[in-house]
Amino acid sequence: MADPLASAELELRIVLLPPISRGAHLNGPALRARQLVKLWGVNGDDDVPLAQAFRLLDVEAVTGAILRTLLMDDKDYPADPCHWTFPGFTDLLPELQELSWRAMLDGALLTEAIKSVRGKRYRAVLPAELPRLTPDWELSRLTFGGRDDVINVRVRRAPAEPVKKAWRKRPNKAAVRDSMKQVAQTYPLDAQPPFSEIWDRLKELSPGVTREVAREALKQYAPHLVGRRGYRSKSKSPI
Repeated sequence: MADPLASAELELRIVLLPPISRGAHLNGPALRARQLVKLWGVNGDDDVPLAQAFRLLDVEAVTGAILRTLLMDDKDYPADPCHWTFPGFTDLLPELQELSWRAMLDGALLTEAIKSVRGKRYRAVLPAELPRLTPDWELSRLTFGGRDDVINVRVRRAPAEPVKKAWRKRPNKAAVRDSMKQVAQTYPLDAQPPFSEIWDRLKELSPGVTREVAREALKQYAPHLVGRRGYRSKSKSPI
């Protein structure tokens, strides 16, 4: 789990962030969001208590939270002609919590918790279970009808989907046969080139040929090129 940050300490760190010039930066809220994400960011797949789920939000989400907080009618933030003025952490927190909850419902943040006060083991709380529950941010728990449903709630980022390898059609048997015979014709009859060399040349003619297919084709269509154990011919390919 990521190291927790006390609210008072976090507010102090935010106050001490360097100011952002209005003249030099047109998109001050985005730059502020980058400052905040860097300040409270969580590495990799570390989890955090529900109370600090906002630490898992990206820069775009935090930028939106800043803008919406600035536009609230009941807030009057002082104007500074030289520097951007941003809401304090206390004012920003409700928007951050709303975004965190939405990310949990969407499955972008994975949720784990202990079932009831008598439970001992963590279990996953599925996104389908969350709509009937109410988050108690301060105590990092989820309630149902005012009663504890799960406690010690913690969240983490969902893992990124693995990149799927591009599918490539393998050459058919006839194409591999013809390619192997073409490769064999470039060597003298007594040549015994290394298999890696033959395989590389075969792949140039028939892309997608696997090592196993190449070995089988070598045995079937060019057995005279198969090297003998402990022997290496000095004959070289004429190419």
